[in-house]
Parts: sequence; C-alpha cells; structure tokens
Amino acid sequence: MNIFVGNSTKYFFPLFTLNSAYYADLFALFYTIIHMLLSILCGLLTIQVCYIVKTVHVFHTNMRNIVIAILAQWFEIFVAKAIIFPYQMGIVIVGEDRPFQFWVSDTPAEMPQINKPDDLIPLFISGIMFLHYGFTLVFSVFILTCERSCATFFIKDYEKKPRAYIYISLLITAHSVTLLLACLATFEIINFTTGVAISGIVIVGAVLIYFIILHINIGIQKRLDKNDHKQDYYSLAIRFQAKENARSLELAKHVVLFSAAAIIIGIFLLVVAVFHLVDNHIIIIVTLTETVFNL
Repeated sequence: MNIFVGNSTKYFFPLFTLNSAYYADLFALFYTIIHMLLSILCGLLTIQVCYIVKTVHVFHTNMRNIVIAILAQWFEIFVAKAIIFPYQMGIVIVGEDRPFQFWVSDTPAEMPQINKPDDLIPLFISGIMFLHYGFTLVFSVFILTCERSCATFFIKDYEKKPRAYIYISLLITAHSVTLLLACLATFEIINFTTGVAISGIVIVGAVLIYFIILHINIGIQKRLDKNDHKQDYYSLAIRFQAKENARSLELAKHVVLFSAAAIIIGIFLLVVAVFHLVDNHIIIIVTLTETVFNL
C-alpha cells in the first residue's frame, strides 16, 4: 500500500488493508485466529527443522548453515506481521479514520495521508523487515546454488575443509543486496514491476544454474565410471567429492523446485491482486498471497 506523507512524498508498505476492512466480520476473525495458530505451529516446526538440519550431517557444513539461516529468517516476518497487524485491524489509525484497501496506487486521493513520517516509524521498520524477508526468500535458491557451485569448483577437497568464509560471504552479500532492495522498494525508488522482474530473473536464473551444476556433476560421475581402470584419471578425493556433490544436489533438487514454485505462485498471486485482474475475488487472492509468503 502507498502512503502519502506531507503532500509530497509517497512510500510503499507491504500491506493490502489499513484501518480495518475485511478483518471486521466473523469469518475474518475466524481466519485471523487460525492464521495465528498456524503461525505458532510454523514457528515450532521451524525450530525443530533447524535443529534436525544442524544435528543430521547429510550436507556439507556450509550448506547446513545456509539452510538454517534461511529457515530461521521466518521469525523476521513473524515479528513484522506482529507490528503491522494493529494497523490492519484499525487499532492504530493511519491518516483518515476509514478503511483503505489496495496494493499500489498513483492517485494521492486514494492513499492514506499523514503530515509527518515520524508517525510511520513502526510501519517503516516492519515494512522493510517484510520486504527484506520476501527478497531473501527469492534469493535463497540462488544462495544454495552458489554454495553448490563452490563445492564443484573446490571439488578436490571441499568435504575435507569447512571453508566457513563461503557461507558467511554468501549470506552477508545476499542480506546486503536484499536489504538494499527492501529500502529502495519502501522509498519507491524501484517500483512494483521492477521488483517483480528482479525476483523472476533471480529465481529462473538460480534454477537454471542449479540444474547445470547437477548436470556437470553427473557428467563427472559418468566419466569416472568409464575411466575406472585409469588410476590417474581422477584422484580418490575428486571421485568422492563428485559423488557427494551429485548426491546432495539430487537430495536438494526437490526442495529447490518446491521453493521456486512456491515463490513464483506467490508472485503471480501478488501480480493478479496489484493489477486488479480479479477484483471480484480480491480478498481471496490477498489471503492466499499472504498465506504463501507468511507460512
């Protein structure tokens, strides 16, 4: 939603409803309660999955730490939603005391208007957190692909050495980029269409690179089988690493595809809502979109 500040500046916040609109009826209240219960369940499951990933040594340390960091970031959106919720419910009023319900607008008359940006500090914080989570979710597939690329590049001894700088560098770089994108989107320096285009390019590119790396490692395995009688063709370390790379890539393939599909579906639903393609069912679309991104 766009909010106009001081009759001169427009900001974007990732919420569809402000000052209560569809949260007022009984069905919406029921949905809110169910959503809260599911959020608590998701939090408990996230903690459990992080513990399992940490203790079960199926993947390399770098990949485990990246997966844990991505999973644990769910709590960022949990906090963001907790801050945004009072504004959606109308407990905290922004602008005129009436419901607002839209994603993006270029008409100031349709937007909530306030005099000072200081009144929106909680929304700025929660909005940037929400967008940061969304962009990081998009970049998560790319981060995992980069880690597996490093495993292929350091094929001689990747499993023997922790190389913690790889996952640290990837996470710092990704969070720096996604935080910058979140700020640019909040301050309307990049618009909705640009944000969606960036997200789509990153996801499609990451999936393509992932399967290229998988194909490379499977190809190495096939060459190993054909040249098994040649002792000097590949060292034992390279043989082992090639098998480990292919194994971990195969194991993570379904996770990558599911993540990419979920993100693409969420973006598609968001585009449908923003461009008013199905206004008769806008509440259902918004509910599905929020569910995909939040849970």
